[in-house]
Amino acid sequence: MLACPACGANNRAAARFCFACAARLSVASSENEAWLAATLAAPAASHPRDATSGTAPLDEKGQLMEPQQQPETPMLFGGRYERVAQEDTRVEVIDRQPWRRCWACGATSNESGEMFCTECGAALDGRRYNGSLLTGEPQGLALVPEVTDAEARTLLPEIWDEVQEGDTTLILSTESRGEPLVPPLDELNALQVAHGLATLLAALHSQNMTLGEIELSAVEMTAAGRPRLSAVPNLRHGGDPAGDMRELAELLEHLTATPRTTQRLNEEQAEAVAAEPGLPGVLRAVRTGEIADAAALATRLAEMIADKANPKPLWVRVGANSDTGMVRDHNEDSLLTLDLRSDQNNAGRAWGLYIVADGMGGHSAGEVASGLAIRGAAELVMRMYLTPTLESDTPFEEERLKEVVFKAVTQANEYVLREAQARGNDMGTTLTMAVVVGDRAVIGNVGDSRTYLFRAGELRRISKDNSLVQRLVDLGQIGPDDVYTHPQRNAVLRSLGDRAEVGIDLYVERLQDGDTLLLSSDGLWEMVRDPQIAALLVEHADPQAAADALVALANTNGGEDNISAVVVQFATYKSA
Repeated sequence: MLACPACGANNRAAARFCFACAARLSVASSENEAWLAATLAAPAASHPRDATSGTAPLDEKGQLMEPQQQPETPMLFGGRYERVAQEDTRVEVIDRQPWRRCWACGATSNESGEMFCTECGAALDGRRYNGSLLTGEPQGLALVPEVTDAEARTLLPEIWDEVQEGDTTLILSTESRGEPLVPPLDELNALQVAHGLATLLAALHSQNMTLGEIELSAVEMTAAGRPRLSAVPNLRHGGDPAGDMRELAELLEHLTATPRTTQRLNEEQAEAVAAEPGLPGVLRAVRTGEIADAAALATRLAEMIADKANPKPLWVRVGANSDTGMVRDHNEDSLLTLDLRSDQNNAGRAWGLYIVADGMGGHSAGEVASGLAIRGAAELVMRMYLTPTLESDTPFEEERLKEVVFKAVTQANEYVLREAQARGNDMGTTLTMAVVVGDRAVIGNVGDSRTYLFRAGELRRISKDNSLVQRLVDLGQIGPDDVYTHPQRNAVLRSLGDRAEVGIDLYVERLQDGDTLLLSSDGLWEMVRDPQIAALLVEHADPQAAADALVALANTNGGEDNISAVVVQFATYKSA
């Protein structure tokens, strides 16, 4: 036996922690053995461990209870669990013999009366467990041990204990350790939850079981990023597999805040809807019965997760030009292009950072503001995203990239605002930027510099101007073409350096082979209308030639402001 150096309690020779105080026990020494010999000769009642072998039990603090303190023995199910709450078949119990199996490490070597696990030191208190109390046909937790698929079992509650008493069975699950899901989830997390539950349904249906209604409160995310059900009250033999599929679709609609709409579609429209990318299209296919098999749904979702997490590599060619114009005496615009690519073992990866900033505030202010904005944004993107990504093969996360772009624009604003306050002037700048990872692009925008997408001969503006004339267009007070001639066309509603909290617009685009991104200051798009921009991009296959031609045409059309253009062309990566 080992004597505890902290409280003096006698412990078993194999104990690593004291049963009475949880102190770590050292290896027995000759001094301990001598102390123990003397101790054993003393009255046993003076030691907590010896006291448990008598008739007087210990109270919650481990002290001997006087006879008048001793509580009445509660009715224990299976001689162990005290029921404290019950609703229908659901039950909550307290384990009155927690020493039988340590809740923390699972050790079964502890003995009656030990208050701390002698293997790990965890407190062996009366822990509460939730479960089911069933008579007759097994369902819910009682069926979990029958699930043979190992992966499916990890998605179901872990069974703590099963106790039989007459015709009644008590089944308890371990304490939930996952995080509850808080809607709305982003699409990647929603896809992961959907895939996990679809995998579970496929395994259950293969064993002629159904899950039934899924309560949102019972779905949680484990530390490993996998979904798990903390309760399965409706798990049963038989049932309606199609009903399971509808329940899963409804759950995911709640998790993603996806609206359900009733539509009358013709055959052509139905085909288009079925091909709709993303989780909403899949949920629609489940509701309409197009996807009726859980295994097929799990396969479809796994493909979507792989697609979202692994951008396709696209090689780029970049052209850029910035010019003072025909009217201004100096150039307050700034631009930046950064193209990174790797090719290892015929596997390509590509990243890009492209920024155009249009400064304001006069000589020695506007150009400072635009330069600071670009530096602030680029520093953060390289530090928080590009450098860590180059150093590892972490999966792509759209939400992470959006967060990085938002923080980059925020830091750009801080740089400009701090310098404006130091100089005591009103310098500021607009900014449009794109961070590209393979075929994924996240665009951040403040002000009226623009980012366009040119695809298959069509030019589409991605960003929306934060300007007075755009607001008037939105209100229907002027037409879209009036923005080019309105007397207040240069009035912006948002700019970097104006205030500490600046509104930042984010846009996400999936790029394709042959696409072109164009980032421009207002000095370009005010002088060169969209049809002319599209025509020049078609005419000039080389991006640098296209950027030069755009600037030249802006000057030909008046060059009333500084002109900046960044042209980024994308092509499918082809391994050697």
